Amino acid sequence: MNKLIFTSVTIALLIIIPVTASGEVYIPDHEYVGFYDQDGIFTVIGGVKNNEMYPVTPTITVNVNDDGNIFSHKYKFSPIMPAQMLPLKLKLPEITSKNPILESPQISFKQTEYKYESGYILYDDSLILHDDGRMTGTIKNAGDKTFLNFRIYALIKDQNENILDVANSQRFGIMHPGETLEFEMVPDSKIVNEIHSYSCFSFGDESVLPLNADRNGEQYTFRYESGVWFKDGKFNFDSTELEMYSLNSFVGELNASFEFPQSSIHEDFEVYVDDTKVTNLQSLDEMGNWHVYFTVPGFYQGDVIVKGFHEPDGTVEVPEELDISNMVYVEMTTGQVTNVIAKTTEDSLIIYLETTEDGILSFTTSDFLIKPFSDGNFFVLVDGEEIDSVNYENKILTIPYTANTEKIEVYGSYVIPEFGAIAMIILAVAVVSIIVLSRKNSISYSLSNV
Repeated sequence: MNKLIFTSVTIALLIIIPVTASGEVYIPDHEYVGFYDQDGIFTVIGGVKNNEMYPVTPTITVNVNDDGNIFSHKYKFSPIMPAQMLPLKLKLPEITSKNPILESPQISFKQTEYKYESGYILYDDSLILHDDGRMTGTIKNAGDKTFLNFRIYALIKDQNENILDVANSQRFGIMHPGETLEFEMVPDSKIVNEIHSYSCFSFGDESVLPLNADRNGEQYTFRYESGVWFKDGKFNFDSTELEMYSLNSFVGELNASFEFPQSSIHEDFEVYVDDTKVTNLQSLDEMGNWHVYFTVPGFYQGDVIVKGFHEPDGTVEVPEELDISNMVYVEMTTGQVTNVIAKTTEDSLIIYLETTEDGILSFTTSDFLIKPFSDGNFFVLVDGEEIDSVNYENKILTIPYTANTEKIEVYGSYVIPEFGAIAMIILAVAVVSIIVLSRKNSISYSLSNV
């Protein structure tokens, strides 16, 4: 059912402007707005429409004229299926002037894989807008491919079709072909009385966000998962403390889960929010990465500092060989992959396969998995023979193989193992369950790109 609310609340500086489009990927005029939200944070909301005949991954550059200063933010979207729209929401606390102007965005896109083909919302009695503003419903995977690490997204609108916010469901780790799952979207409590409808339901990636910080003149990359936004990471002079800007725009406190590469087994982390030490949990996964968990207060805007980093001291123990078969997903035109091994000392991935026909193997690379050499290429052996017909474009590596091929070896400049399986830590004293970071940015592919 739909709940009709006629209460009118003024949103400061609502701006609707014409937009530019690239091909048939565009943002409709009435679906692109910028305003100061209830917390005084300048927020840009829009819906990116894909009218192409194939899935695309769009890149949107948002431009804001902030009292004469032009602010630009480039945002890479999740894949959007044909004839679907995916919501965009950006919070820009850097914007502070009284009358900022949201200018036309630049939109570009690339054809991508059929990641959520035949995934859809069931528009039946299960789709309910509750009196408390929640939206619940059912989704179905009607295709023949498994969906991994995703959420359902939607635009929240008032009775005049004005966009109030972007909603997202809980995270789904996996959805098998033919499976149906129930979802729930919980809106910000401040807009509950204005909600009239949810629209533009879409499947979208669930991703861990990478951050970079300069550490002793080198780029240090780490990742986090949280409803809190973090940015501008920087180390202190001796590289023992990492400071980040943090923004939690929600009324309640939210968990933050970080993954740091291990430099020393002796690293013991402390977390400070607004110069106050907070309780944190620390664990070491089977790949040798540190995981640090803590909470950020509601409506918090300020610095978070993580202390306890060490310089490499030779105490890190990383297995020379790791079985990552359950963490890497490879597409083949014929046959099947039986095993994937990461050899950390050889900077290589070894893919074992069974096939009786010629075909093509394809997967998406990542700097967190394997990185190419300085010339931008990988060294590939198929059953011990070097091949030069490998295609590497848009981070998608495609490798041809012949019938009865048993092993493909991919060598790069280094290999960084991905996250291990999802682990659960039970903090008995506080009776709190915290989900450890699982592997994100799943290796997925599409032979439509081959």
